[in-house]
Amino acid sequence: MAGYESFSSSQVSSLSSKDKNDYYQFLHDFEELHSEANKIVVMNNWLKGLNSWLENGVSQLESETVDLKTDFEHLEMIYSNSVDCSENNWQ
Repeated sequence: MAGYESFSSSQVSSLSSKDKNDYYQFLHDFEELHSEANKIVVMNNWLKGLNSWLENGVSQLESETVDLKTDFEHLEMIYSNSVDCSENNWQ
């Protein structure tokens, strides 16, 4: 990116050979680091999206579990009442 280059061409050309090499090495390293950081940002955003999707799935499963538990308790009560009635009829 051109935005982070703080030296103009004339400033770089006035540097000594060693300083130029150091500058270009630093610029190269910075560009690599910046590129890697951008890749990490993209991956992080993708993982955040996946995390949200998974959290939504967990929330739906928790809700379904509560509903199924309520249904089970209701059926258990019906069964219990029917067994009680059957026992009373046989006596």
